[in-house]
Amino acid sequence: MAGRVARAPRAAGLRRLASQSKAAAEAAEQELNWDEFFRLRKQRRLWERLAALPCAMLGLGAGSAVFATLPVNPQQTFMGIDPLVLFGGSALFCGMLGFVAGPSVGRVWYRVASNKDVARMLDRKEAEFFTHVRANRSDPSFSSARNPLPDFYGEKINSLSAYRRWLRKQREHERKGTFKLGTKK
Repeated sequence: MAGRVARAPRAAGLRRLASQSKAAAEAAEQELNWDEFFRLRKQRRLWERLAALPCAMLGLGAGSAVFATLPVNPQQTFMGIDPLVLFGGSALFCGMLGFVAGPSVGRVWYRVASNKDVARMLDRKEAEFFTHVRANRSDPSFSSARNPLPDFYGEKINSLSAYRRWLRKQREHERKGTFKLGTKK
């Protein structure tokens, strides 16, 4: 009996040590590296783009169903516009509204389909990424017709090399905006 009592604290200590090492391993796994972040970001954008088409079709179908049931008097116009043209345009507007709302629906679908921890890590890394973008982007007051602002929000950045390219473009934009064109006189 005394042997069992002596082992119990040791076993509890081993379990505690194992749980601490497991927690440390999970914390290391939860740190998302930049390559993985860009891969997940590209995957989320694909979901957003693919959701736009079904949402547009759903909006067009719902708008068509609603406006097809309304009574039409062809001899009466609405602000000088034929009611059939107005109802058709309204149904198309519902489709466009669905297309615009589609990426938001796609983002929600992605969050539901993916692991919650991965979605949280992606959100944290995205906030860190936009902090980097905000700190390194060029001043928009340097923009002109001959010197347009390159990718203000960094939306086209999809890899580390693209980020470095974006940094070079920002520095070039700032250099041109301050009239340091590097020409020899």
